[in-house]
Amino acid sequence: MAARANRRAWRVRRLIAVLVVAALAAPGTWLRSAPRPFTPDDILIERIAGARTSESPQWRLDGVWHYAAQNRRFGGYSALLALSGDRLVAFSDRGSRFAFSPPVPNGGSGESARQVTRQRVEDGYRGALWDIESATRDPATGRYWLGYEYTHAIARFSADHRFEGVRMLAPEVPWSRNAGLEALLRLSDGRFVAIPEGRDTALLFARDPVEGVAAQEVPFVSPAPGFAVTDMAELPDGRVLLLMRQVVWDVPSFDSLIAIADPPRPGEDWHASLALDLSGLVPRDNYEGITVVAQGPGELAVWVIADDNMSVFQRSLLVRLLFDPAAP
Repeated sequence: MAARANRRAWRVRRLIAVLVVAALAAPGTWLRSAPRPFTPDDILIERIAGARTSESPQWRLDGVWHYAAQNRRFGGYSALLALSGDRLVAFSDRGSRFAFSPPVPNGGSGESARQVTRQRVEDGYRGALWDIESATRDPATGRYWLGYEYTHAIARFSADHRFEGVRMLAPEVPWSRNAGLEALLRLSDGRFVAIPEGRDTALLFARDPVEGVAAQEVPFVSPAPGFAVTDMAELPDGRVLLLMRQVVWDVPSFDSLIAIADPPRPGEDWHASLALDLSGLVPRDNYEGITVVAQGPGELAVWVIADDNMSVFQRSLLVRLLFDPAAP
């Protein structure tokens, strides 16, 4: 009897955890204040963690900042890109983009010319292209590509944000509606890699997928079972950083890590290895975007952003990590 009661209590606790995590992972707009006219000056920025070392000599934390605004147009950022001029742009699952200057290393906000703008598409696609989950960019031309959930679409935009075309993958991929293009990366050799949410298979395109090139499936071998890829970024040496997360049912919350891999090859399994465990180094949250910026000889800034899912249980956090690939 006692064992049965314990099992029943465990099932109840697990059900409660599942429901809470579902609330964390779903857009919780009902938990926010009513919308009001929005200006970038409404965004509050607070540094909540300072510099510290990690267990790996290649990595150290430079800081964590909390961005907040009592407005539905802000938040929900699932993708992050580095622009020229030391600026970043984040894309949201509400179809908007947030362009800003990131915080400076000495602890100041470093903010200038913040801009929150709707990501405009052609009229015929407004109902299909709104939930942005991933982004990648060609630094030579400034063109960028966005991956969307539900419709499993990849759309291309010019450097000045003009809509240039779209590829709908939904008819050709067996993904559920809410397991879309969680991670998208244009490699420096012109190939594209896409990873859907929770899948162990990546799609490899020989060139721009919007042009209709066929996708090749590449099995992805995770360095940590249970963790799913949420974003990718390419290092200057051609290797790929993969941001990964796992739901922690007991809390409930998320554990996150960064993996590293050589570029994928057709016909071969794509293996990644653990580069940095973020647990205990940064606050637990729903980290979904990553990008890389060169800082000087040998050192790279790795920016990571968290998706607050429009919920009071989560936050829009920006993390600055410093990575030295040459360190032992």
